Amino acid sequence: MRTPLYHEHEKLNAKIVDFHGWEMPVWYTGIREEHLATRNSAGIFDASHMGEIWVSGKECVPFLERVLTRNIAAMPKHRVLYGFFLNERGGIIDDLTIYCVEPGERYMLCVNASNTPRDLDWMNVQNREGAVIEDRSPETALIALQGPDAGGIMKAVLGLDLDTLKSFTFTILATRDYGDIMISKTGYTGAGGTEIFLPAAKASGLWSSLVEQGAAPCGLGARDTLRLEMGYPLHGNDIDETTTPLEAGLSFAVNLEKPSFIGREALKEQSSSGVSRRLRGLVLRDRGVPRQGCICVKGSEQVGVVTSGSVSPVLGTGIALAYLDKSVGEKDEVEVIVREKHLRASVTRPPFVRGTAHT
Repeated sequence: MRTPLYHEHEKLNAKIVDFHGWEMPVWYTGIREEHLATRNSAGIFDASHMGEIWVSGKECVPFLERVLTRNIAAMPKHRVLYGFFLNERGGIIDDLTIYCVEPGERYMLCVNASNTPRDLDWMNVQNREGAVIEDRSPETALIALQGPDAGGIMKAVLGLDLDTLKSFTFTILATRDYGDIMISKTGYTGAGGTEIFLPAAKASGLWSSLVEQGAAPCGLGARDTLRLEMGYPLHGNDIDETTTPLEAGLSFAVNLEKPSFIGREALKEQSSSGVSRRLRGLVLRDRGVPRQGCICVKGSEQVGVVTSGSVSPVLGTGIALAYLDKSVGEKDEVEVIVREKHLRASVTRPPFVRGTAHT
């Protein structure tokens, strides 16, 4: 599968890889260079592979309340929430963002790309209320403009002052050249900026205009190192159906006071009894690159496993997310086994890079 921006990536001689069935750019000039461009100025990412599922109708709120972990009925217009689809055991089917377009009437769910077909099937099976569910992914493009210079670029191209948007809100802007576009502040890089949903047919024009104004094209490689520096989880690596939001340290996105939602009883029980493991951050004290699957030990005992890892382009050292036994706390030390070498690591609470703008 290809996004509406595929030919733009070809023009820029991007390194294209297969990403869960999508032909996507992993880098253009280099992961480190693109990472630092986003941290220090502005980077632009093609996120059009993500899924956009619209839910509407008079029964949409009861349906969404039951399948999501957040309080949907209380959402004001143009608010965005981060939440989950869970199975009955409290495992994470998907993590997603929920956009309130019209309270009580219309909502958009932005879901992970590789999960879109499965999410749709699951939603349709669960839809006993009769809400209207529409997959608008094929007709929708998503461009993420991130970094401290994103505001100036948006002002120049679209005339919008990003400072008028609060974190986790969005606005709908009618434009002459790009149609009606949805602009939100829900970034996955921790560098500030915006995400732009627009008609797929208009995506190339907007992409080109943003690049002309100084946004550096960035691939999936920089997207991954940027989110890792912030400690943001990636579905399929750090969270999946075998992990719960409580284990992943994401309880802020779960409203256990709601009377009912799928997975609630399992989470209530886990909240009461306590988690046996917790997703934590690791900063290597020895030279090396931690990778998914690396074992963590303390003394002679295995205490966890790495789920995401890389070298931080800002810190210049190895960083990782790992599920560690509840006996391991922040500021403790463990060893990560990398190619049979035991590398010392400090346990910490992300973000690993501080002092950057948060969206």
